[in-house]
Amino acid sequence: MKSAPLHWKESERVKKLLEYEVLDTEAEKSFDDLTELASEICGTPISLISLVDPDRQWFKSKVGLGANETNRDIAFCSHAILQDEVFEVEDTSKDERFFDNPLVTENPDIRFYAGMPLKSPEGLPIGTLCVIDRIPKKLDAHQKKALEILGREVINQLELRVKTKRLEQANQFKTEFLSNMSHEIRTPLNAIIGFSELLLSDADTLLKDKQARSYIENIDFSGKHLLSMVNAVLELSKIEAGKMTLEPQHFDVCDTVDNVLNMLNVKAQEQGINISHSYSSDSNFEVYLDPGKLSQIIINLVNNSIKFSNSGTTITLNLEIQSNQAIINIIDEGVGISEQDLPNIFDKYHQVGNKKAHGTGLGLSITLGLLELMNGEISVSSEVGKGTHIRLEIPLPVVKKQVQKKPTQSEKHLPPGKSILVVEDNNINQVLVKAMLENLGCIVSLADNGLQGVQLCKDNTFDLVLMDINLPDINGFEATEQIKTNKPNQTVVALTADVFVDDKDSLFALKLTKPITFSGLSEAITQVLS
Repeated sequence: MKSAPLHWKESERVKKLLEYEVLDTEAEKSFDDLTELASEICGTPISLISLVDPDRQWFKSKVGLGANETNRDIAFCSHAILQDEVFEVEDTSKDERFFDNPLVTENPDIRFYAGMPLKSPEGLPIGTLCVIDRIPKKLDAHQKKALEILGREVINQLELRVKTKRLEQANQFKTEFLSNMSHEIRTPLNAIIGFSELLLSDADTLLKDKQARSYIENIDFSGKHLLSMVNAVLELSKIEAGKMTLEPQHFDVCDTVDNVLNMLNVKAQEQGINISHSYSSDSNFEVYLDPGKLSQIIINLVNNSIKFSNSGTTITLNLEIQSNQAIINIIDEGVGISEQDLPNIFDKYHQVGNKKAHGTGLGLSITLGLLELMNGEISVSSEVGKGTHIRLEIPLPVVKKQVQKKPTQSEKHLPPGKSILVVEDNNINQVLVKAMLENLGCIVSLADNGLQGVQLCKDNTFDLVLMDINLPDINGFEATEQIKTNKPNQTVVALTADVFVDDKDSLFALKLTKPITFSGLSEAITQVLS
């Protein structure tokens, strides 16, 4: 028996094999299909994907063989990886390299072997796709060609694994970066928008000077505009990262659309644009969807129509509820979209139309992502100078409605004197949240970090804990876990600037995302404490 010498680029070869991270992994159908096909085409009872590491050959996939690996010194594949083409041994009993090999003289009694080297794109052989028989044999030209093609497909599958992993890592790095940026940008915005809102809520007392009031209104508007830009980027990133989830519920879709159009009508009227709408249904208008996502879709589309329409034109929205889907048609008389631009309207990197138009240009990309999340479809037709027609088709799942207890009048308002702990490391945000809560009649305690919050919860009783997530010592998840270890029934609401926070263990009764508004904070606290 003659053992094969090491490959002349052994260290590079082994390094490449390890990069694929495939050794000692579970069986995979994509590889098993290739070995089975090789066995069928070559007419052999045994077929293997054999990977040769420094000490052994390990079988990623196998047909007709029970062993998972063998010593490298006796491996036929150790010889095959030294070749450029299919390495074939027609009769092992007559070959001086193999006639006394244990794999020949003992189980599995190899008499025929043919192995196609599995070469990486750099030309480094990491193993073989081989076929084996217990009787002498010779492959014809067709079988050899098929073995070569299948061998290349094995490498393609391994390369695909590498590319997929790199893409996953890149997406993870992107998510982490955006998560950090979300926190860093939204935290100061929380203070800008929150304090502006507090001042404007009592402007007659706090802002008697009209010019000062105008300045604050401008700050409030600019802060909210910047927030909308940040939100657009983060919403799209959440969709791409698969972190966007639906929160469906039963609701009257007409009421929701009415509210959205009433809001948008203010902007439309300022530009001299009319918005008309009509509703029709074959049953009723109650649907089971995510009202927030549906509202966002309509806002994005109608806002676009307003943006690209001229004074004196009309935007028409028609809603039709069928037994199994909602159909929404939005028709405007705007500038329209050219034929060459139409295929690019959902591309987040390609802003069509007037490049000077305000916004990120991400509205349609976000709309498409939300529709796909809802299993919906969108079609767009347009003519330059005449307008655009957008048609949405959203399937309506049939879900039995649960009877919910209606809140009594006393439950609709937060009773004064509620004791609330705010765990927040940012001093400005502490001042803001404290001011908002005290305006609601709450008794407020502050903690600068997670450990301090845990200790205060041990020593005191709170109706509610508002917990920041990014804290300087332990994070909000760890702090909440420790609090609930001591007081399992403690109500904790997450208060974070990171939109990517995922409460997998359901530690929080609710998640509030900064910037917070006075009304939003009031509604949230009333909801969890009623």
